[in-house]
Amino acid sequence: MDKTALLIIDVQYDFLPPSGSLAVPDGQDILPVIHDLLDENKYDWPVIVASQDYPPRKHISFASTHPPHKPFEPLLVRDARGTTYQQTLWPDHCIQGTKGTEIEESIKEKLDQWGRKGTHMKLEAYSAFDGDAHPGEQKLPSESPLSTYLRKQGVEKVVIVGLATDFCVLQTALSAISASFDTLILGPAVRGISPEDTDKALVKIRNLGGKVIDQNEDNWETRLERWFNS
Repeated sequence: MDKTALLIIDVQYDFLPPSGSLAVPDGQDILPVIHDLLDENKYDWPVIVASQDYPPRKHISFASTHPPHKPFEPLLVRDARGTTYQQTLWPDHCIQGTKGTEIEESIKEKLDQWGRKGTHMKLEAYSAFDGDAHPGEQKLPSESPLSTYLRKQGVEKVVIVGLATDFCVLQTALSAISASFDTLILGPAVRGISPEDTDKALVKIRNLGGKVIDQNEDNWETRLERWFNS
């Protein structure tokens, strides 16, 4: 598994049942699989990186920022780069300084590092490759800090796990594929918000050349090992 990175996406309390403000259905079911992946007696990852969604209050994606609109409504918005797009509005979640933004403790204690995203009030950031941008910067980042870091480490392949399949996992996978990393989604270690959109996301990843191990795959460890050595 030389030159393979494990990317752990947004395993934070606000995305986890039962009390997360934007809890992903069955999100807690991925925790044992990620624990297994982090077992040093089983896997020797050259690089492990976790992402942390870390928005400020009044973030562009929050329904509360756009009254009278409600969570999960679509809304045309204009971001800090001057791009107009349709934003899915979310309940307030993972706000800086709250318990909900913290990475789940049993995962966090096994991590050496993690990268924050979504810190700019007027920029949506689903992908872990979107990086950190701060209000007041004269020039917003044009290249991904994560991509640069992975290349410096000699990484050629990435395994992506975490939440949610149909948003942040999907966009991280698309970024990884676009950056020419061989990309695998480990189904037993991801969950999505919408079953229909999750299926569409996995189809899109496959169509663009990414690999997907299905959620109900009994022999996922064997398939993962084969992919490492392919």
